[in-house]
Amino acid sequence: MSGRVSGKAGGRLQLRKKPQQERSIQRLEAILAATRKLVVEKGIDGLKMTEIAVEAGISIGPLYQFFPEKAAVIRALHDIYTTRVEEGTQRLFSRVSSLEEAAATLDRAVDGFYEAFRRDPIYLPIWLTSMSDRDLQALNLSHQQRLTNILCEKFRPLLPPDSTIDLETRVMLFVYLSGAAVRRAMLESEENARPILEEWKANVRKTMFTP
Repeated sequence: MSGRVSGKAGGRLQLRKKPQQERSIQRLEAILAATRKLVVEKGIDGLKMTEIAVEAGISIGPLYQFFPEKAAVIRALHDIYTTRVEEGTQRLFSRVSSLEEAAATLDRAVDGFYEAFRRDPIYLPIWLTSMSDRDLQALNLSHQQRLTNILCEKFRPLLPPDSTIDLETRVMLFVYLSGAAVRRAMLESEENARPILEEWKANVRKTMFTP
């Protein structure tokens, strides 16, 4: 499953032009920085393209040269998060050589995901928007599938030859439910978040590789 959306849906979320010159690169970076700032200040629902342009210090024309609508700007930020998570997952599990190491690394992955995104005030608004927009939701599902593929590739050679567990389904559920557990913990105080994460990690340790 790829991370791209085809057809009409792809058009409304696609970056209209990839910046080549330094000035265009800086302008795109200014747009994304302005959007992040405005999301922190006022959320996504009421955010307007005109406000992004003003905050970025550009006219509305250049903004539309990059993005056809607000959802496309949000998609660009969404892609930054998904790329960060996928690359981090590849690094974190690159040296795992046993099921014991894999289980311990899954613990660290949950903690690392929580700690990284708890500090980022726009992660939750971006995710919530991706759940309410059908095209962004499709991208999020594609991201989850890529994470599932990464982990299955790392884990499958570690399983006993006679293993009968449905690894792909278990990993898919880990990816999906870990995101849900982390987001729920992020709504709590640090003190109340920790038991949520610990309970979820204990469940993963008991079930991920158990026949």
